[in-house]
Amino acid sequence: MRKWLLLPIAASLMAGACASASAKGKPKDAPALNMPAPPPRVIEPSPEPAPPEPVNDLPAVAPMPPPAPSPRASRPAPRPQAEKPAEKPVESVTDPPPVPVPQPPAQPPAQLRTPQTADANNASRAVQATMDRAKSMLNGINYGLLSDERKKAYDDAKRFIVEAGAAIKQGNLVFAQGVATKAETLARELAGK
Repeated sequence: MRKWLLLPIAASLMAGACASASAKGKPKDAPALNMPAPPPRVIEPSPEPAPPEPVNDLPAVAPMPPPAPSPRASRPAPRPQAEKPAEKPVESVTDPPPVPVPQPPAQPPAQLRTPQTADANNASRAVQATMDRAKSMLNGINYGLLSDERKKAYDDAKRFIVEAGAAIKQGNLVFAQGVATKAETLARELAGK
């Protein structure tokens, strides 16, 4: 009974405190806010750019030889050449042709892998083991006794196992490990372990 009497008194005190805290009218003692004038701007003139230095003339370039006649153009008949006096054969020492250095066979570019899939065989085996554990847990669950929500979780776990198997075949081991882990987690929750 006392609580009911104290409640209206407390409410009126709180309402009265809020009402007295509001300001009334304009204060006459407050000075007016006068904005000071902006400071004068001092803009320095930019220095005049120095005239560019003269550049020496380029060396003379020999004229380009005329282009070779195209193979389609008809060629003039060859001129008979006057016989040249027979020259003495000059003995020249020729070096044997250089032996080509055998190039090592080109290696295929290294396949980029994440640290989780550095060894594809071990990563594949780990994913397969996770999928097998999830399958064995799901096989121990009676689907007919599950509620609708748990049936959906069971179906999701089965779908994750199928997706993990497809990802292994595609070589996407990181994705396969992720969905296999999800399937195992759902199977564990359904099995109550």
